[in-house]
Amino acid sequence: MGNERRLLPGSARLAVLALVVGASLVLAFAGCSPGASTADGSAGGSAGGRAERGSLGGAAEVIPAADRKPAPAMSGRTLTADAFDLSSIRGRPAVVNFWASWCGPCRAETKALVEMAQTHPEVAFIGVNREADGSAAARAFVRDNAVHYPNIVDERGTVAARWNVPGLPTTFVLDSDGRIAARLFSAVTSASLNAVIAGLT
Repeated sequence: MGNERRLLPGSARLAVLALVVGASLVLAFAGCSPGASTADGSAGGSAGGRAERGSLGGAAEVIPAADRKPAPAMSGRTLTADAFDLSSIRGRPAVVNFWASWCGPCRAETKALVEMAQTHPEVAFIGVNREADGSAAARAFVRDNAVHYPNIVDERGTVAARWNVPGLPTTFVLDSDGRIAARLFSAVTSASLNAVIAGLT
């Protein structure tokens, strides 16, 4: 008698399964922050994309060339107070990384991003910082980690909303036509990012 298992009715089993799947998806995409609200679908998911599991447990979506859409516009001031506009790097592949200094996975991926920017000078690297404290911590983090590529300040989250960022860190890889070729929804590694960049050619 003690070993008997009581089975839930079919509808209850489906409800439990839906809760488990929903919780798994939330954990997979939550990252360090609840993410930005979506202003438009410009950088949203593509039905033609291929979902993969990243080496650090996050999801990645590689988008076939035929299904790629132009990246949303992006401009603003960098952490060094310089003006930056994404259109200025058109014609080169690009890596756009959304991050914050208080985000653990963001800190963990910084070394790989810096190394990849050095070994792939043909690729433009751009950071988008989501600090809300005047960027003092972000500037110190960039200095201490020798991050030499530009980092746009997105204190109010308007850029993140336009790009449909679900949480931090999130990284977009653009092809040389300025179209989104891949999205990585967790901390990147040199291997995971190199594989996406190599696939652009």
